[in-house]
Amino acid sequence: MENHWLQHNKWKDVDEYLKSKKTIILPVGSVEQHAHHLPMGTDSLVAIKVAEDTAKETETLVAPPLYVGWAPHHMAFPGTVTLKPETLMNVIKDMCQSLIYHGFEKIIIVNGHREANLPPIKMAITKLRNQTGAFIALADPFYIADQIGRELKKSGPGGVGHAAEMETSHMLYLHPELCDMDHAVKNVEQKHRFFNHDPFVDGDRVFVPSDIKSYRENSKNIGVVGDPTVSTKENGQTYHKELVKNLVELVRYCEEEVQVTLRNQEVPL
Repeated sequence: MENHWLQHNKWKDVDEYLKSKKTIILPVGSVEQHAHHLPMGTDSLVAIKVAEDTAKETETLVAPPLYVGWAPHHMAFPGTVTLKPETLMNVIKDMCQSLIYHGFEKIIIVNGHREANLPPIKMAITKLRNQTGAFIALADPFYIADQIGRELKKSGPGGVGHAAEMETSHMLYLHPELCDMDHAVKNVEQKHRFFNHDPFVDGDRVFVPSDIKSYRENSKNIGVVGDPTVSTKENGQTYHKELVKNLVELVRYCEEEVQVTLRNQEVPL
């Protein structure tokens, strides 16, 4: 297939594709503030590029990206766009159900928005899995590239959060033209150990949701949580390559080993 994006193909191309492959990748992100040094589309741009590079290596189609997600706390800063969690869940469900109706048996969702998008997407794909029998995997860069993230991390505890080290390194590699490191600032708060936000710091923790007011205050009225100042393009490249390698492995495993029998292939109404 010359073009891996579903929306750039003709319907007859998709029909031909489905004769030999039943897998498709769906990138999901967010349009939300990323401090003064990263663009608001960071999460979506990451998901799109990761999906695209994985598709090229595996000759897999990529569904149209979902640019917006669930980001209510980021509404503290202008430009952020958020969906209600129920809306995101229904959009994911409808998109996947449409693909399943046509015969796609395996859907790999690449989520660029980490924790916030996960609950609605998990609920949507759990419902679909039970309803249709389709195999739907949810891959988030922070989890499917956990090991390389830990190896590359240069910041101290709390250095990875939002618009922080790992995201910034990744974007410096993917879209340096959209980054402005002259305005990158460090914001690592001293918190009770239960409230640590850094996924690369082991320990017991509890979840406390942010609201608009507290998030703005805790992110220094800038929107950064963590330390982007230690980020490098080189680390972003290493991180990206390992991330894509893991997703390629996932796609190939699904195609070779996962057996699916679809049922209840209905049009979303």
